[in-house]
Amino acid sequence: MKTIAFTHEEKITAFLLIGISSFCTFWLLYWYLGNPQQFVTHRLGLTSEAFNHPFVWILAFVIVIGYVMYTAKVVPFVRKHLFTLSWLKVLGIWAALVASTVEEILFRQVLMDWLMSLNASIPFQILASATLFGLVHGAWILLRGEFKIVLPVILSTTVLGALLAILYIIADRNILAPIVAHIFINLFIEPWLILSAITGKWKESD
Repeated sequence: MKTIAFTHEEKITAFLLIGISSFCTFWLLYWYLGNPQQFVTHRLGLTSEAFNHPFVWILAFVIVIGYVMYTAKVVPFVRKHLFTLSWLKVLGIWAALVASTVEEILFRQVLMDWLMSLNASIPFQILASATLFGLVHGAWILLRGEFKIVLPVILSTTVLGALLAILYIIADRNILAPIVAHIFINLFIEPWLILSAITGKWKESD
């Protein structure tokens, strides 16, 4: 594991990861302590039914491999560090576990189920979930002033959001597979995607 001192950009990335992870951990604990059984079976989808459809997990695997490969191709900085271990990566693992879970609960389960309660069609649920997911993930890059990269980021994360929303529907609205897929994607590409945004090294290989 790398033990070199953090650069200024790495310190900013670490600060962001700690803040995001702490916030998401708080909400996961809040939901769990409020109703442990409901949190495990409903919020996380940890039921026997979650494993009744092998196609769901095959699709989840395909989504993970496809998005990781796409990100590594378009962001050489991420590709270079894909298997790099460091203390920053430890924070990235924490963020991947909690942030991915919270995002799937909010963008897929809560939003899409709310839209369903309003009699919105499934295509509209998928579109709304994907669009909001893409805009939120592009907002922080837009604030940094990276106008050339913000549109590709919004488009790619919107596509990912749509795929995860479709996965949620195919899984009979069980959120476990989308959560697992999202976690594995972030385990590979973070914290390097955030660090590449902070350093501006989208296209640089070193």
